[in-house]
Amino acid sequence: MGVGVEVAHDSELTEEDRIILDSLEGFLSDGKALKAWWQNAHTDNSFEERFDLVHTLHRSENSFGVFGEVQLDRGPFAAMGVLDEVFYDRPKGQGQATGELAAWMCEQVKEFVLHYFMRTSDFRLPQKIVAPEGSDPPGFLKPFSMKPKEEVERKGMGFTQMYYKRCDTGEIGKFPEEGSSAILDLREIGTTYDWVVVKLRVFDFSVTMKPLGPDLPHVSMPLKEESYLVLTPEFITNVDNPEPGVLGEYGFGYAFVKNPHRGPFAYGPGEFEAAFQTINFKVMETGETRVFMTFVSDQPEKIMNLNIDPVNWSFSLADMMSFGMTSRVFKPIKHLLDEMPLKAENVDPTIPALNFLNSVTGGQAGEMLDMRKETLYKGFLTQHSMQHYQTLLGSLRTWRQIPDWLDAEALPDWVVSGESS
Repeated sequence: MGVGVEVAHDSELTEEDRIILDSLEGFLSDGKALKAWWQNAHTDNSFEERFDLVHTLHRSENSFGVFGEVQLDRGPFAAMGVLDEVFYDRPKGQGQATGELAAWMCEQVKEFVLHYFMRTSDFRLPQKIVAPEGSDPPGFLKPFSMKPKEEVERKGMGFTQMYYKRCDTGEIGKFPEEGSSAILDLREIGTTYDWVVVKLRVFDFSVTMKPLGPDLPHVSMPLKEESYLVLTPEFITNVDNPEPGVLGEYGFGYAFVKNPHRGPFAYGPGEFEAAFQTINFKVMETGETRVFMTFVSDQPEKIMNLNIDPVNWSFSLADMMSFGMTSRVFKPIKHLLDEMPLKAENVDPTIPALNFLNSVTGGQAGEMLDMRKETLYKGFLTQHSMQHYQTLLGSLRTWRQIPDWLDAEALPDWVVSGESS
């Protein structure tokens, strides 16, 4: 295998497992390089372009995005990123927290972030109760039935652990499917494991296309977005007293691994050419906790992977109108048309269309209407910020629900197992 080490229970690995494991080194190397670039450019404020991104009313929070170029092993790489600083929580009491209370808060945050956050980062919204009354209607009547159905709506991000590499033996293995939502204590990465791969499911993720402007009809497409992530010691933060005024900084991060199967979109979770994410919690001497979320990825050359097939589209529509008769009657003609060069695979009309409009208008489409690829990029970064902000809000309810995160015996089963259903 490409990873060059022994794989435990190789016979249990699927073809997709092997593709992912063989690609880890490259994506991990790129993720580390992007992280180093970000840290240096942030320290020196040397980004090629920096811009405000998200504004939160009446809260001491800020966000900014950047464009820049990174030198990777494979050559120059056009990157973009965003840093979100978010207030999380503070102890409630008379005036500022005492030193003892702030220290207690610090230990609680450390345990929550490094041990349980990834188990509880997705959540379910309240849902109506569906009583099992009466019998189900026949299949052909179900579309017309008003009988309530159970609707489970999830938010946030869900993680399941997939693969590991042990520090002591170099062995690579696959975590059991049972209990995969009980993400390991992240302090084991670097001591027990060299790296761990998890699968991320982004819930309630949709892409909205507004080709005619923000106030005109648009299309919103809900997507089942999944991605593989590799966590290493370089992405885990577990530091006490890192700087004056800060009691502790704790967090995690990962490099993204591209999905082995191509989807309809060429950019987004699972489709990044290279990317990393970090989520770090800082506990101040006052007990106040703030979260710093950094995300950096490629500036995509393509947005969509459309397969253009006018023949099958036309016959499918005609079959709907003729109850399947069209394909049967005109089968020889359809076979003849299928042989003609009318198909096109992995077509992206988005960026080429924007470039064409700016070319024929002498750049006025971009100047007057903001119709340029950089506007799309900023929209992607904003959507990323919103998704993680929502995840933090959901996790805050879980964080406050548990009186003592260090009392493992008293934690509810859904926290320990990571199963929110």
